[in-house]
Amino acid sequence: MFKLLSSVLSVCLLSYGANVFAANDLDKFPKRIFYPQLDYIDTQEFAKGLQENKYDVIDVRDVTSYKALHVKSATNIFIKSETFKKDVLDFAAQSNKPLVVYCNGISCSKSYDASVKMKELFAKNNINKIVRTYDSGINAIAYAQNDMVLKNGKEISQDNPLIAINKIKEHTLTPEAFENFIATNNADDYAILDLREKNERIIYKLFMFQSEKKIALNQKDKIIAFLNTVKKDKKTLMVYDIAGRQINGLYELLNITGIKKWHYLEGGEFGYSKYSVRAAGL
Repeated sequence: MFKLLSSVLSVCLLSYGANVFAANDLDKFPKRIFYPQLDYIDTQEFAKGLQENKYDVIDVRDVTSYKALHVKSATNIFIKSETFKKDVLDFAAQSNKPLVVYCNGISCSKSYDASVKMKELFAKNNINKIVRTYDSGINAIAYAQNDMVLKNGKEISQDNPLIAINKIKEHTLTPEAFENFIATNNADDYAILDLREKNERIIYKLFMFQSEKKIALNQKDKIIAFLNTVKKDKKTLMVYDIAGRQINGLYELLNITGIKKWHYLEGGEFGYSKYSVRAAGL
């Protein structure tokens, strides 16, 4: 049944995915092809600029992700916020440095979309402001320069370490393995959590005949309530997001609720879409 679903999903995504996914294999930053107008900055230059206090930094992720891990000097302005434009203009008015925008990383669209919106906003309001896009994302700078980030508002230390890579890998399943888990286990033994923002979804539901809970990561209280129910019912938590990049915020909530049985979909919706196209032979 799931192979059939993959084929159906492939048809839905063909116009979107066939060309994009080919580019993904060739380009370390596959989404840059859609944003040629942006000014990109790499980790080395970003770290050097932070050390020299050359930039004002904006984190455009949800507040849960921001609190879990963020660049020390970053101000959180969530791209999905209704006050995003006003907040950006207010921030720019008191800034005398180039701005650097970041989100979760390579396959996350938020830093790209925010950079485009900010450049357009500044042009419309005759504001001469440099906007640079750090699309390597928070984990890249955190693991390269952990003295430049805060986890849960605190310095990185032995008592407050970054998430171990092996711990992430231990709970991360490939799209095929994730799908097989759902196909071969009783639906009463697991719960699926969809962390995607409403307007991020290309496909409304990845696993069409399964029950899924849709709660965006910025809705912290709702997620904690759901996770507590999953734990109480002794179910395995199956989680996916748009691009497999929201692990920091998710991991903190898992720690708060004490959930031990969980699996994260590698690559999120994008990863599953690529797998579906391959599985259908397209």
